[in-house]
Amino acid sequence: MSSPPTTAVAIVPVRLGSRRLPHKALLDETDGRALFLLTCDAARAARRFTSVYVATDDDRVAALAEADGLAVLRTSERPRTGSERCAEAAAELAGVDLVVDIQGDWPEVAPADLDALVDCLAEREAPTATLATPLLDDERAADPNVVKVVRGLDRDALYFSRAPIPFAKDAFVEPGLAAAQRARRLRHIGVYAFMIGTLLAIPDLPSSGLAETESLEQLRFLENGIRMRVLDATGTPWGIETRDDYDAFVRRWRARRNGEGT
Repeated sequence: MSSPPTTAVAIVPVRLGSRRLPHKALLDETDGRALFLLTCDAARAARRFTSVYVATDDDRVAALAEADGLAVLRTSERPRTGSERCAEAAAELAGVDLVVDIQGDWPEVAPADLDALVDCLAEREAPTATLATPLLDDERAADPNVVKVVRGLDRDALYFSRAPIPFAKDAFVEPGLAAAQRARRLRHIGVYAFMIGTLLAIPDLPSSGLAETESLEQLRFLENGIRMRVLDATGTPWGIETRDDYDAFVRRWRARRNGEGT
């Protein structure tokens, strides 16, 4: 007997309190379209979602989302992370099997990769899943605003860090090793898929401090033994952490609009 169809929704959590780039969600140098709405466009282009929601505690964000035809789930100011905001929002939903939490500052995430996350969880490969792509550039690998991930042979995440991992201890002695380690480096893409029960449990998870030390919420999942499958992304999106990130994104966006490639 085949399993019943999986009901999947996308939730884009949006807050305006970013420390590195305040109010970045509202930046609109892409023909007046706010950054978080571009992320919502990617979610709406995916095939596997029955609905796309914006979760926010801000009236300006809610108004922009509703004017764009998006459903809004209002949240409190309590959530400390995007996943906690998604959990609070998802508690209002019924009949949902899994949720993909698409951080609002990832406007270039590929819709096909979002579908792949849904398929992964629908096949019960893991209770959570995320995306990664190769990171070959040494300068970007050393950038603390670029999150790195190491995964096991089973493709589950072992650790995430803002530091360059894996560290090539003998790279200066064996130059060939540096190239091999570079080829294994993975850059994390800030999108998470959760089975609904796992997501709703997130706000109550304890932490040993790793998540706070690295300022990476996904470490709390790993600390608590929650497996996270790391899928290879087909696209190569960049998250928007700083003003330089946003300016680079706008240049890429304009090049695509003008048919100039990337």
